[in-house]
Amino acid sequence: MSTFLDPITISFYISFLGIISLFGLKIFEIKSGKKNWVSKIAGKTDSTIRNSYIFLRKTFSHINKKNAIALIQWIAYYILSWARRAYIWAHRKAHAHPPSKMVIDMVRGRGEIKRNGGVSFFLKSISSDDIVEEAKK
Repeated sequence: MSTFLDPITISFYISFLGIISLFGLKIFEIKSGKKNWVSKIAGKTDSTIRNSYIFLRKTFSHINKKNAIALIQWIAYYILSWARRAYIWAHRKAHAHPPSKMVIDMVRGRGEIKRNGGVSFFLKSISSDDIVEEAKK
């Protein structure tokens, strides 16, 4: 594809022609002393644009560090409370069935301990110590 037909290049040419035409309209307006249609549209929309800018500036000026932190805490509270409800629901569902309860207890480190299990030598020596027996009492 040719470099001159690239969409980015075409958009550059169109914007360049628009800028040149605006300069030409402004020169014609200054020489003739009459307002053209671009100046009339700009004159009618100036107050609307200014009022919108003032409104947005006031709105964003009220957001300071304290309000931003409060907003983030509020959002985090609702997200975490939803996550907690989902966890409690899943926990109750899992504990309703004995096989899944055993798996959960295994993951949490609870359940029955077998002396001949497939654990490391270090863990076997700890489990055979008298300290573990005293801790159970």
